[in-house]
Amino acid sequence: MLYLVWFKIRQPESLTQRHLMQIWQREAEAALPALKQGVIKGLWKVSGKREVVAVLDVNSHEQLDEILENLPIMKEMGYGVDIEVYPIHPYENFYELVKKLAT
Repeated sequence: MLYLVWFKIRQPESLTQRHLMQIWQREAEAALPALKQGVIKGLWKVSGKREVVAVLDVNSHEQLDEILENLPIMKEMGYGVDIEVYPIHPYENFYELVKKLAT
């Protein structure tokens, strides 16, 4: 199952820039192996914002929850991270549905 996951990071006033970057470094170090393993299909940093967009391929809703809750950034500053999750599927599949509906 594919999900578009949008992370929006809010830096608390009590957290220094350096500490935020240290947390983000740990997050990146955890994410890059998952990218190579195929769980993360794509991973992008939104320019000019503290936002990251990912496409995840997981087997279940429960696996998605487990992955998200175990991310370093969620463990260390979950209160400062907003996550939006959107189930997605290949456009080719949608095209097949459109063909059925159009006839």
